[in-house]
Amino acid sequence: MSKKKQPLSGQKTPIRSTATAGSKLTGRPPVSGAPQPPSASVSEPIAVHPIQWIWALLIATVAFALYANTFNHGLALDDIAAITQNLFVQKGIEGIPDLLKTEFWHFSNISLGYYRPLALITFALEKEFFNADPHISHIINGILYGLTGFFLVVLLQKWMPGRTVLTTLIALLFVTHPLHTEVVANIKSRDEMLSFLFLTLVMLTYWKYLETREKGWIVFSAFWMYLTYLSKESSLVGLGLIVIMQYTFARRTFWQSLISIWPYLVVTAVFFWQKKAMIGTLSGNPPVDWANYPYALENTKFLTTFKFFAQYLRLLIFPLHLSYDYSYNVIPSGKLSDWETLLGLFTFGGLVWLAWKGFWQRSLWGFGLSWMFITMTPGLGFVLFRGGILAERFLYAPILGFAIAVIAGLDLVLSKRLDLSENKPVLKRYGILIGFCLVVGSLFSFRTVVRNEDWKDNFTLFNSGLDYASNSCQVNRHVANEWINKCAEEKDPKKKRYYFNKAIFHLRRSTEIYPGFGEAFFSIAYSYQKLIPNRDSAVYYYKQAIRASSNYAPAYNNLGVIYQNEGRYHLASYFYNMSMMVNPAYQDGRNNWEGLRKQLGIDVKILPDSLKHEAVLPVAPTPTAVPRLRFPVQ
Repeated sequence: MSKKKQPLSGQKTPIRSTATAGSKLTGRPPVSGAPQPPSASVSEPIAVHPIQWIWALLIATVAFALYANTFNHGLALDDIAAITQNLFVQKGIEGIPDLLKTEFWHFSNISLGYYRPLALITFALEKEFFNADPHISHIINGILYGLTGFFLVVLLQKWMPGRTVLTTLIALLFVTHPLHTEVVANIKSRDEMLSFLFLTLVMLTYWKYLETREKGWIVFSAFWMYLTYLSKESSLVGLGLIVIMQYTFARRTFWQSLISIWPYLVVTAVFFWQKKAMIGTLSGNPPVDWANYPYALENTKFLTTFKFFAQYLRLLIFPLHLSYDYSYNVIPSGKLSDWETLLGLFTFGGLVWLAWKGFWQRSLWGFGLSWMFITMTPGLGFVLFRGGILAERFLYAPILGFAIAVIAGLDLVLSKRLDLSENKPVLKRYGILIGFCLVVGSLFSFRTVVRNEDWKDNFTLFNSGLDYASNSCQVNRHVANEWINKCAEEKDPKKKRYYFNKAIFHLRRSTEIYPGFGEAFFSIAYSYQKLIPNRDSAVYYYKQAIRASSNYAPAYNNLGVIYQNEGRYHLASYFYNMSMMVNPAYQDGRNNWEGLRKQLGIDVKILPDSLKHEAVLPVAPTPTAVPRLRFPVQ
């Protein structure tokens, strides 16, 4: 070892390098395709290299600017349930203690076991200080995305010192990828963005510990990990990312990398203890319905997982046919007779083998593939273990691994085929790669900006889903509900009838695809109750909604309203009570029950024999054959 004079404090001076971009560094061997030996000692600080801040600022600016056309958008999709319908969020700061004790979808009467209070707390703060102005929320999402791009570039430069071109191109492909629109342009999906941002800070602060060996940085890193978990539980995959980061870039052995995550295991245990203490469950009690969990009911979870993998790869490479929803029956179940399933099966096996090989070689492309597979685990696990549907937001983190693998792979091929050594001028060494990434990044940016417009509001978003997911029962119901809203506001009789017919068309289409879709039957009933009144049709379809989805509280409540308007108060009280029984948090049913009880002193929990026939539910309508259209549906 060198006999340089040590500082009086006894602390070791970090190794510093003055190498510039493109030069070969001696503090740590560059990542390559060949196996490299581990560092000599895990107690030695690793080299500290200067950061090219200009590139971090450039990527942050690009990331922020790409979503500037969302800043005038309103609420869309799950924003309404997460913000306006969440009574604790609407309390502002006062509601934060309650948000820490409830599931994410508490007011939707769904127990999915999701404990993600941090994003909800940010919504409560925006309610307190900005009255939940959606424009402010979209700007905040843009700022968070810009920060993500900034810290990502810094992290990549830490991992790959002296390779500024590669780190910048990787970050460029990441921030411009159109699949991010579902996360950044959708306020509710801030949980996904915060999770990734904090995970980036986890690895940055841990890397700072590797550079300084000051244990305070581990504490700081563990704090970011805790915030990562509060954002989204699927951040658990971050443990694996910390391991592969150290093995690949810090040159630790695999065992050294593995045992070093013990502080994060403590944080993990604390978080899951907190989750169990706060909401009383670790897994929840998710409903198994055809709309959102069709592959569980068809018992095709395993094969459909590989079909999803093929779809995810298609979306990563060609993000053209995008949809906000992939509910039943956009992607039919995977089968051995289905070429998409077989393609996914063999592609999955081949890429796993490549990832395994490249990881042990400490290659950059192997790291990228490993990152992609680790971060794909929640999305693929959602179908494998729960039989759930595909979602574009599941690819938010995997896009980084994909970008790393693509850039590293292309750079490796080009440098070997064209004999491009590191000592050549930057444009000659990386000119082809830069040109490729600029073209792809420009196309991605254009697609992102165009796709952003689809997230302007519910009407625009839901109708965009008809382009490529017209066979979705949810898309048809969502579109119908928007026509219902237009119909309710329209005064002109002809236009009102036109909007009504459009709504009924899509609702019947929805129930044809999924005959047990209670929410769709509810919307038909509501249309006959409020828009073009037909009392008998309204009662019939509300009962169909209850038959199809017995825990759907609004159907019971609206039946109660019909009976109360007819002066049949015992029936009204009974159905109000039923709405509260299936969903104790449903406020409309409680308010109507309380008003009737105070006015007339009626509180009926069990119907007398003379009225029991009114609670008999109709048989399911005979389903109409619906073609099983293959994705994407034009």
